[in-house]
Amino acid sequence: MAELSFAVRASQVLERIMERIEDHDALEDLDVDLVDGVLKVEFDDGGQIVINRQEPLEQIWVASPLGPAHFGFDAASGEWVDDRTGATLTATLEKALAAKIGRQISLAG
Repeated sequence: MAELSFAVRASQVLERIMERIEDHDALEDLDVDLVDGVLKVEFDDGGQIVINRQEPLEQIWVASPLGPAHFGFDAASGEWVDDRTGATLTATLEKALAAKIGRQISLAG
């Protein structure tokens, strides 16, 4: 089986994140939108989390109230990993969402 291209892998992870947020009961009031490789999660207070792909660098970038983070795909673990902290994309998003809504959540699925 051929390895997925960055564009395909990044699109799949953004779609999966959007679905998990939309399906999560604790996050049902959030406005979630995915357009042209940019996933925006908007909160009632006007705050947002923006997740987008950076094709030239083959990274996914996250801007959240926790600050910016850049994730590259680690083929060995099958995870998107922060190039500074080693945290996974999912763990980082769970932490950012929990900080905004005031309770722990899981995006695993």
